[in-house]
This record gives sequence, C-alpha cells and structure tokens, in this order.
Amino acid sequence: MKIAALGDIHGNYQALVTVLEHVETWQPDLVLVLGDIVNRGPRSKDCFDLIRKRSILPGWHVLKGNHEEYVLSFMDPDFSRQGVDFALRKVIHWTYESLARKDLDELIQLPIECKIDLPGLGLVQAAHASTAGDRIGIYPSTPDSKLKGLIPEDARLFLVGHTHQPLIRRYGQTLIINTGSVGLPFDGNTRAAYAQITYQNDAWQGQIARVAYDLKTAEDDFYQSGFIPEGGPLAELVLAELQLGWPQLGKWFREYEMPIREGRISLKEAVYEFLKNPNIEYRNPHLPR
Repeated sequence: MKIAALGDIHGNYQALVTVLEHVETWQPDLVLVLGDIVNRGPRSKDCFDLIRKRSILPGWHVLKGNHEEYVLSFMDPDFSRQGVDFALRKVIHWTYESLARKDLDELIQLPIECKIDLPGLGLVQAAHASTAGDRIGIYPSTPDSKLKGLIPEDARLFLVGHTHQPLIRRYGQTLIINTGSVGLPFDGNTRAAYAQITYQNDAWQGQIARVAYDLKTAEDDFYQSGFIPEGGPLAELVLAELQLGWPQLGKWFREYEMPIREGRISLKEAVYEFLKNPNIEYRNPHLPR
C-alpha cells in the first residue's frame, strides 16, 4: 500500500504540476490533498481546476483548509470591502474574484477530514491542521504533551499540513506526518514538499519527498496573473515567502498591524519598510529601496 499526501499548494501552479508528475511516477494507491489549494499565491483557479480533474480518479481524496474558508468568507454580501480590514485582506479578495461561482460552490462542499479504514492496516485519518481545528497545527517543536488533543486516538496513520513545516514522528500507535507545503515551504528549503507513505514490516513508514520546480516561472506568475499589484502591497510579502522559503506575513502583522490601524504608517510604507530589512534577501527590481 502506497499513499501520497500533499497540501498547502497556495496557488503555486508551477510547483503543483511538478509535484503531480512526481506523484504519478511513484504510482500510489491513494492520494490525499490536505487543503489550502487556493489563496496566498497567484494561480489559485488553475490549481483548483487541476486538482478538480484529478479528484475524480480512483483513490483521490481532497480536503478543505483554512485558506479555502478565508476566500469563502467573501461570499457574505455583508462582508466589508472598505477600510483597513479590507486592505489587510485584499490578497484574499483578489483570489475570491479570480474564482468562478462554480469553483466557490465546490470549495464549500469539500470535507474537512478524511477517514479510511484499510482492512489489516488500520485507520488512516487526515485533516488540514489537526483534530483541534484547521488553524491549530502540529509543528516539529510541538511537544508530546500537547499532541493528545491534536490527533485522533484510534488512527494508525494521521496526515496533516497547515504549518508548511514537514515532520514525521510516532506517538503511541500513531504515525504522524506533516506533509510540508507544495507551494510555500516554510523550512528554508524552497523545493516543493509532499509525503510518500508505505506499509511495510507491519507498520506505516513515511518519507518527505522534496521536488525542485521552476521557481523563476512561479515568480513571474505573480506579475503575469496581476496578483502583483492588484492584490495590494501584501502580495509582495507572499512573493518574499516564496523566494526565501520562510514565513513573512505573520511577522509583518505582529510588527505593523497596530501602527497601521492607528494611522501611524500606511500599508504600503509598512510593507516596504519591512522588506528593506537587510536580513530579508527579497528580489524585486520594482520595489523602492
């Protein structure tokens, strides 16, 4: 039995195509897509179209992540499209506008978890982040004392994503695998990541496959799609995440959200000031230095 698990694609079409070619070569029996197919990247519709086509194949299971929920929040007609809140979510709104109504309707229908009982092999379970919710992840630094509330009690294999940081560890009878990210790895390695799992010697075994892809074309997609500049200044931070292989948005929000809300700095100024930090090797010839 062979299982491929992947997720956190985030609109990175170049990475997704390359990973799926790698998966096809490996020929798994099951393929699990763990959510965050869309948003935080420039080609969400193309990624969802490709996953949709594959999802009708035998053995494919596709889940919803928190970024699908972020995008779907704009279906609420009362959701504000003005002011600071909207400016801070303009990247998400850009993704929402790039998707057709059919896409949104299908995103709504995606399940949040998957359970597969394999005779003789035990229960395989998957979720976007953990059993505690789609924004509560399992990190390499998560201690064993915190795992009990994050994983199912009866699964032999539990597959997650969300953190963009791959891990493989055992807790009791359960092998826990965080697949890492196809589109935005956050471990300093810009190669796409997904998990290859096999059952051998009466136990599940896993490894993280790292796949090089055309990063330059992926960067070009940010401009050719209109994601930059139409997604607003925060789209620049997403491109920095792609180039660096490390998260940037969280750090930026912690440092600048309150000054922006208090009117002490503009959104654009805050992004440019952050990216001018000499410790951030962000490559964009259009960005003022």
